[in-house]
Amino acid sequence: MYQPFVLALLRSPRQVGAVAPSGPLLARAMAEAADPAGKRILEIGPGTGVITEALLDRGAPRDALYLLERDVTLAAFLGRKFPDINVIVGDARSVSNLISPDHAGSFDVIVSSLPLLNMKEADKVSILKQFFTLLRPDGVLIQYTYSAKAPIAPALATRHGIRGTRMSTIFRNLPPARVWKYGRDQTPAGQ
Repeated sequence: MYQPFVLALLRSPRQVGAVAPSGPLLARAMAEAADPAGKRILEIGPGTGVITEALLDRGAPRDALYLLERDVTLAAFLGRKFPDINVIVGDARSVSNLISPDHAGSFDVIVSSLPLLNMKEADKVSILKQFFTLLRPDGVLIQYTYSAKAPIAPALATRHGIRGTRMSTIFRNLPPARVWKYGRDQTPAGQ
């Protein structure tokens, strides 16, 4: 299981953005925050599929689960590991071009393993806009970070009309991680 991850890390360490695959406790925390049973889910950067397995364990429907992986070797690994799940090879910066137009606004949850804090601001803004175009109005983005800071800066979240809540902190992960849940800000204007 670790071999595909290690090879991807050696090929492109900045692209992988982690020193180890997501641990099982982080994967379970992500799946718990996603509450995937019966939902259409897009997982971004699934890597070796640890979070994918946790989503499936919590009831994610296989036919409504889509995996977007940038690394061709990891995508092939995922295709073999999950032959009945939609695996898409591509970059999150062009996710709306990779997902069929009839899926716009149709995902209940996006589960992201992207290293948002390491990205250029323009890429981050573009990705977030695309994510919230793909999500239903009440859809949520589940994102983890290894930083004590929120993965989406509060000013950026406010500017784009989204609000984040830290769901959990997983100290027994390498490195420790925090899981955040983001949705459209439903606060009435003027409050």
